[in-house]
Amino acid sequence: MDITPPPAGSVLDRRRLFGVAAVAAASLLGGAGMLLAPPPATAATTRVRTTANLNVRASASASGRRLGTLDKGSTVTTTGRASNGWYRITYRGRTGYVSNRYAKVVAVAKKTSATKSTRIRVRVQTLAALNVRSTASTGGKRLGTLKKNAKFTATGVAANGWYRLSYRGKTGYVSHRYLKPDTSKEPAYTSTRNGLPTSARYYFSANGSDLSYLPNGSTMIGDLPAGTVAWRDTRMERAHATPRGWYCVRTAGATGWVRASALRRSQPRTSTWSRRTTAAQVRRMPNGKLASSNLVAISWDPGQNLIAGPALRDLTKLDQAFKRKFGRHLEIDLTYRTRGTQEYLYRELGRMIAATPGTSNHGWGLAIDFPETRDYGFGGRYHTWLKAHSKSYGWVHHKVYEKGSPYAEAWHFEYMR
Repeated sequence: MDITPPPAGSVLDRRRLFGVAAVAAASLLGGAGMLLAPPPATAATTRVRTTANLNVRASASASGRRLGTLDKGSTVTTTGRASNGWYRITYRGRTGYVSNRYAKVVAVAKKTSATKSTRIRVRVQTLAALNVRSTASTGGKRLGTLKKNAKFTATGVAANGWYRLSYRGKTGYVSHRYLKPDTSKEPAYTSTRNGLPTSARYYFSANGSDLSYLPNGSTMIGDLPAGTVAWRDTRMERAHATPRGWYCVRTAGATGWVRASALRRSQPRTSTWSRRTTAAQVRRMPNGKLASSNLVAISWDPGQNLIAGPALRDLTKLDQAFKRKFGRHLEIDLTYRTRGTQEYLYRELGRMIAATPGTSNHGWGLAIDFPETRDYGFGGRYHTWLKAHSKSYGWVHHKVYEKGSPYAEAWHFEYMR
């Protein structure tokens, strides 16, 4: 069966702002409002809904190269059909195929002269050039086009997720699949948690979990491992009229939306390490793609963030020394980073801020970031103590991150044993 199983149990790093989003592919899922050449008329009316988490393949076969995954219940427009029955679709700008055994044809929604929507007032930004329609549908009359990276105030959200706006004196709608929240006026980044209570803490329950720009929107990050901490942001949920079954979360240095069913309350990973794998061996593994067995949770960390197992013992010893000095545990913000997460940050922030994908020590789970606060900043009491003592426990703040460097990061330490 060509379906995805159900959930089972740096060299140079960035300055971060919440809500930064990577540039999306210029075409996704067959032209939902995009400036694309239309598919044949016979294919444009066929919509299918997945009946399981379903792999998208480069060819119409289970042996074709996997391009990605559609969640169970996803609805897409087909652009044709192979001789063996597989449906052809447009997926992240590429032609892909999905098995007809796990995709059910659904009726095309009737056009309406008016669209009901929930009132909101939020700033959003386009991920690509995007058509403005008279109704919340690709069948609506085209009123014009918004350029890529255009920012506007959305005044409503339709039941299908499309955002309403005022366009040249008329009410228009744009597809949510090509939008992201505009957080350019958000306060400077301090930490992923950023003041949220411990009760806001969740964990991804399965490996390869997705984070989306908006509910049912395009994928921001698609390879988050089980045990990745996610801090729920209900304020953002209310602002965007988030539909039932979706949560807005802060995770991995980004803010996005995830299905509530993909999260759990307790950390699914162990907080002990008994294997003989060394840090040197971990560094020879694919960066950002560590096997699940090499990751452990930091038990004394409120977020129980994930790091490579070989680094846990020395980090715990460093924490114990820190606690003897200051009477509190170290505050860990970010740790292991997947390849997809690093690619996301690199596309958005560039090489002067984010490490080239495949080179960051975060990708081996051998780097930690503390919060960007005064105490952990240059000259702060915690940073000063860490600079003086962390090396004794194998954790180093490299010269390239020192104050005055174009890559200065007071909060970034790496495990060097």
